[in-house]
Amino acid sequence: MEHLQHEIERRLGRCMLRLQQYERLLKTMMSHMAVEGPMEQLEALRDERASAMHGRTLGTLVKEFVKRHLASAAAEGEPTGADSPAPDVPYASMNVTISMSPEQALQVEAGLAELVELRNNLVHHLGERFDLSSDTGRAAAMHHLESCDARIDVHYRRLHAWATALARCQARAASFIESQQFEDAFVHGIHPDGTVDWPGSAIVASLREAEAACHGEGWTSLDAAIRFMAQESRDQVPSRYGCTTWPQVLRRSGEFDIRHAPGTEGSRGQVWYRSRCGAGAS
Repeated sequence: MEHLQHEIERRLGRCMLRLQQYERLLKTMMSHMAVEGPMEQLEALRDERASAMHGRTLGTLVKEFVKRHLASAAAEGEPTGADSPAPDVPYASMNVTISMSPEQALQVEAGLAELVELRNNLVHHLGERFDLSSDTGRAAAMHHLESCDARIDVHYRRLHAWATALARCQARAASFIESQQFEDAFVHGIHPDGTVDWPGSAIVASLREAEAACHGEGWTSLDAAIRFMAQESRDQVPSRYGCTTWPQVLRRSGEFDIRHAPGTEGSRGQVWYRSRCGAGAS
């Protein structure tokens, strides 16, 4: 009898430890699955989110996880409640979801609800449910705890698989962000296939900055703009965008009106440009 009592206590302790492991892993995952705010504050905001997770119960964590991170359960375009970013402040928003069919999502949601109920029953109702003073009650309690232990293990293994996949995804994302391909696409507007998002490209932005600094009577000398950009944005050159000359950049972008002034004897012609109406500063 005493041996069985000790086995019940040992098995209950194991279940509670495994539930705590599950809860810690879920908190760690969720603290890295969503972040939103100014770029320079993202690390601090992630730490703040992790700190907020610390005091949450398993039931609260599961509700948020289902709402925000199960793809078929999350509402598309759901507002986050964050303040609108200030103009010209680099801002980022990330929310990782686990994609699955609606049927699978319902099964996962039901399983998570079962896990929360299992945890609450172990903490609050084990002694009420089983008569631990009788051999029959102790045997039943032991069988129940063994079943709980197996169910907790299934849930933990699935969560661990999700956490491993999340870590791999984040590592790949970090590697991509540090790559030249990322810089070309998100800084310069050059797609992986070599095509250019001209309106959003850095070279067009540089031409507009030069226009604002150098223009006269609505038109800007391309020569003056090139001299300005050689000082202010020297990494913006036509060859980066598949062009051989600056006039070719102006034409291909479709963002500027172009005027050619013929040269006189002994001097070459001049090119002038201005942003098209509605395309940018003129």
